[in-house]
Amino acid sequence: MKKITLNRKIYQLPENWTEVSRQDLPVLLRLLYTQPPGGSTYLEILRIALGHTEKEWFKLMRHYFGPKRSESQVNRNANILAETMNLVSWMWQADLTIPPFESFQVNGQPWLLFEEGFKSMSFGEMADAHIHAQAFIKQLIAGEQRLNLLVASVCRPELSGEYKSDPDWNGDRREPYNEHITRLRAESLTDNYAAEKILVLMYFLGSLKEFFSFYDLFENDGSAPPVAEDYPGQSLVKNQHLLSEKHIFGGMSATKAANVHEVFQFLEEHRKDIKAQNQRNKQAHESY
Repeated sequence: MKKITLNRKIYQLPENWTEVSRQDLPVLLRLLYTQPPGGSTYLEILRIALGHTEKEWFKLMRHYFGPKRSESQVNRNANILAETMNLVSWMWQADLTIPPFESFQVNGQPWLLFEEGFKSMSFGEMADAHIHAQAFIKQLIAGEQRLNLLVASVCRPELSGEYKSDPDWNGDRREPYNEHITRLRAESLTDNYAAEKILVLMYFLGSLKEFFSFYDLFENDGSAPPVAEDYPGQSLVKNQHLLSEKHIFGGMSATKAANVHEVFQFLEEHRKDIKAQNQRNKQAHESY
């Protein structure tokens, strides 16, 4: 937390999402991702971060920027306000990688959000969610159909029974991912839950970006342009087929059900082995 003093009063400002109170988090995220960016939105974010009620904030702004203030005083106070706002600007500059909420109600039933860091997510779920997210962003199908599919993919009802005592439990509190059930559930989100859907989208995109950064699977040295995909998620779908053909994790169903971290760890090590073998072949060829 960043300790600052304004008008002889000490404030604690969060410096990252983990320091934001659980009470303020959904409110701030809805402002960030459901309101147009600009001064009024950022001022509201600052108000919440400082812990002022709307009434207190109105009195504060009137005190420092009211008609009784001279032009020089207003300018000085505006600079102080801008400097203070800059301390929370990371909120609209940083990726969202922590859950904005634990669950939300759909027709009276709580749908749980996926765990932070894709801890218990399957390879198939991540791949399908990635495809839906990219298809929505690129508007391959106009409207929110693919956004609804994304949300229904990664937000699901809780498992029933005493699942935590099951020795085969994989740590995921949600019902197992099923793409067919997902399509049916997505219909429940049509023309509703706008704020929740945007937050889920941003949380997934931020988590995906962070997840990809953990693994050395992509060329990023600038030596060659990125390989364009014919459709969103093509490389993930291709890897599903290659892994299932080799039965690394089993057939296609088992491959999709495998933990995404285990799959990417294998792909990373396999890529290292291929690069090392190519280097050995190159050295052997040059020695002739």
